[in-house]
Amino acid sequence: MSEIKSNRVQIIELIQKRPGIRTPEIVDELQISNPQAYIAGELDRGEVLAQKVQPEQGGNAVNSYRINPDNPPDLTLNPRQRVVKAVGKRQPEGTTACSFALSSRGDLTISDGRKAIQLSVDGTQQLIAYLDRINVDQVMKAAGVA
Repeated sequence: MSEIKSNRVQIIELIQKRPGIRTPEIVDELQISNPQAYIAGELDRGEVLAQKVQPEQGGNAVNSYRINPDNPPDLTLNPRQRVVKAVGKRQPEGTTACSFALSSRGDLTISDGRKAIQLSVDGTQQLIAYLDRINVDQVMKAAGVA
């Protein structure tokens, strides 16, 4: 019995086999109408790179895809197992930026570049409940930050 693969996995495998493959070639080979929608996450994370190129017959530019060798997609993870990262606003030079990473299990990592705090699922739920109860704008204004 053959393995059933998602459109996302089939597209990524095509890109791995044929770097520089173009959108119309993926559409023809897999019989899907909008391949970019299936790999939007990989494009956003920089795992798959897209470049606009002119078609050989002329006309509108199309995307050409290749795998980022420094950050390839992990086909062993399904989308729900991926870690979601949120980074605060870009800070001026010399100030500290912080980042937040929430895993699909509910663990939260908060990092300021020097130290990292790892919260369990229970800790994450308690933090979110606490933040839901306070008015952040009022607290920041009282602290003279806002």
